[in-house]
Amino acid sequence: MTILGISYLALALYYWTMSVTPGPNNVMLTMSGVNFGFTRTGPHILGIAMGCAVQTFLLCVGFGILFDYFPALQTLLKWAGAAYLIYLSLKLIGARVANAKSAPQPLTFIEAASFQFINPKAWVKATTTASIFMPTGTSILASGVAIFTVCTAVNIVSSSLWASFGVGIRSLLANPTYLRVFNYTMAALLIGTAIYVVMT
Repeated sequence: MTILGISYLALALYYWTMSVTPGPNNVMLTMSGVNFGFTRTGPHILGIAMGCAVQTFLLCVGFGILFDYFPALQTLLKWAGAAYLIYLSLKLIGARVANAKSAPQPLTFIEAASFQFINPKAWVKATTTASIFMPTGTSILASGVAIFTVCTAVNIVSSSLWASFGVGIRSLLANPTYLRVFNYTMAALLIGTAIYVVMT
């Protein structure tokens, strides 16, 4: 179906592929599902969906030109994203399945949404989506809102799957030793991602 010059099926399939494949968001969602359960991960899921969709919308309506005028902004975002990934990995290493007062808290809606603006994979996803699917000769605002809506829906579903995966393996990690190994492994993936980001 094509409305406003947008092929919604192609957009949804492309955005789904970009969203559901492994990346910082999905590693953190899995960790959150394991450590906090699905309900408490809900704000994290919605924050990712809204942050990514707003990011894509802004690029669709022309804000991407800022990178042409301020190329150093990309480098700044890259380093900020890497630093935040390392911070989160260290913060979540000590998480426990039990809801102890000393346990770290899941990301809030605002934290998850804000992270997308320093998340390298989110920028790649938003940039390519805007460049491929934003039509010409139609209302920029209407087309941007349409793409925003599709991106929001797809992100909610894909993020929910990763959080559900974490919940699904939660019982296997009830043993504190297993949970510690899991958290260290996932934290190492986040740190590895941070290193990759600054090296590319």
